[in-house]
Order: sequence, then C-alpha cells, then structure tokens
Amino acid sequence: MNEHLSCVEVSAERKVGILKFSRARKHNAFNQKLMEEASTALRTFNRDNQINAIVVTGAGPSFSAGFDLNEVAAQKYTTPCEWQAAVTADFEYIMQFWDSPKPTIAAVEGYCLGSGLEVAVACDITVAGDKALFGVPEVKFGSSIVALILPWIIGPKYTKELLLTGNDRISAARAGEIGLVNHVVAEGASFAHAMEIANEIASAPALSVQLTKRAVNRTADIQGMREALRWAADTCVFIESSGSEVNAEFNRIAARDGMQAAVAWRNSRN
Repeated sequence: MNEHLSCVEVSAERKVGILKFSRARKHNAFNQKLMEEASTALRTFNRDNQINAIVVTGAGPSFSAGFDLNEVAAQKYTTPCEWQAAVTADFEYIMQFWDSPKPTIAAVEGYCLGSGLEVAVACDITVAGDKALFGVPEVKFGSSIVALILPWIIGPKYTKELLLTGNDRISAARAGEIGLVNHVVAEGASFAHAMEIANEIASAPALSVQLTKRAVNRTADIQGMREALRWAADTCVFIESSGSEVNAEFNRIAARDGMQAAVAWRNSRN
C-alpha cells in the first residue's frame, strides 16, 4: 500500500499503517479535502486485518498548524445551525483518532497548533521532536477548541493555562513535563521512534491490543468524558456564533488582506 492523494500520503510497513498529512507549504493545515482524505484512509486502516497500529505524521516541517483559517473565513458562517454543522464535522474528524479500534501514534515535528494539537492528543501515544512547538491560540481571536480532550490528558490546571493564555510557543520539553506528549526525541527522529512503538504494539495479538484500548477508553467514558466533550462542543458553537467583535474583525482582515495580516493584527493586541 502506497498512495499519494492530493492532501495526504498513505502507506504501510509490515503491520503498521502510515497516514501523513501532505500540505507541507501550508504547515499541513486541515482543509476540507485533507480531512476527507485522512478520514477515508483511517477507515481503510481500521478495516484492514493486516494493519495492527497506525502512525500519524506530517510532511515537511510541521505536524499541523490546525484548521485552515482561510477556508473557515471563506465559509462566512453566521447562524448557530451553520456553526453546529461545522463544529460537529470537525469534532468527528478529531475524535476518530481516539475512537479508532487500532492504536494511533502521533509523530510530531514543528508546529502542532489548535486542531493539530487536538489530533495529536486524540492519538493514543504522542512522540515529539525536541524543536516541536505546541499551543492552542484560539482564544486570542475569539474562537474555541472543538474537542476538549485536554483536561482528561493533562488535568484541568494545565489545560486552563494552555487555553486561557492562547500560548502557541509551548516547547516539546514543557509538553513532556505536563504529559501532553509521551516521548521527546531529537529533532527529526519522531517518526522513527513512533514506528518503533507501533511495531512493538503490532507484534502483540491484535484482539488483545484492541480490547485493551477499548477498555481504557471506556474508563474515560464511564467517568463522563464523552458527555463533557459534547457539552464543550456546544460551547464552541455558542462562542463561534456569538459574533464577538474580535472574531468578526479577525475574519474581516483575513478575507480582505489574508491570514498573515489577520494573525499580525491579533498578535498586535497583546
């Protein structure tokens, strides 16, 4: 298996499926096409009895800079119904990495921001190169996180620090300290290390691995994780459709002058 689609690359090595985001010039920002292709690839891996683990990574210098804000701004969503549909689709895209019956391992280099960070967190294991940068900057432009898995991974205090400051320069070392990633390795070595872990997992009996993952996820569900995630997604819809002045101005600048100008405007407000 070796397939290069327009926005993702799909391949396999022995019993490990490899899903690579492939919009390198856009730091692998998630547009609609990438999300569709990645979702199709993940479903294919899930159905393939020869694949026992899945590595998720990004082409070029970054894992992912998050949702493609140019595409989001172009949609010009205004009503709660429009935002509900958009947030639901984004939520399902992120959660499929958590819900995959097969273990998912994220290999992170460069930027891992916003929904890119959400995907990395939704994966079962995360490996980061030591120059990787993490963050969830949504609050800085009046937006919100879609799948609020973070409190279940790093706890409420670290989650509040990340989300309320919008800091998008969190080092890999700091990410390791707070439990955001499992392993920090030398720059450029994250994929090789993730493959080592994936091959170790894939060598175990598949049924045992999959049922164990399901049991761990079920523990979180019993504790109320799924209900909390749905409530947080509803909060995201409310924030996005509330028409805040900051968010509206950010989108106006993005539509008129481009995303770089909008981000510069946002940063000038600090």
